[in-house]
Amino acid sequence: MPRGPKPQEFVAWETHIHLRLRVGEDDDIIAFFNDLPNRKRASALKAALRAGGMQAPHETNSDLENELISAANDFLK
Repeated sequence: MPRGPKPQEFVAWETHIHLRLRVGEDDDIIAFFNDLPNRKRASALKAALRAGGMQAPHETNSDLENELISAANDFLK
């Protein structure tokens, strides 16, 4: 009988992300990654995205701002 935990069965979707961070501009993100062990970076990034860092790609801040301005103008007419 084999020893150890039973292998988990799951379907994985894999992506590779390359970030170029600028010293002086991205110091908070650099510190975030520097404080993590290499093997914990992916799970920490997933947790950060789930905590509020995700936005639909088609909705930029300017799109939302324009929509709010338009709605306000329509309301005030």
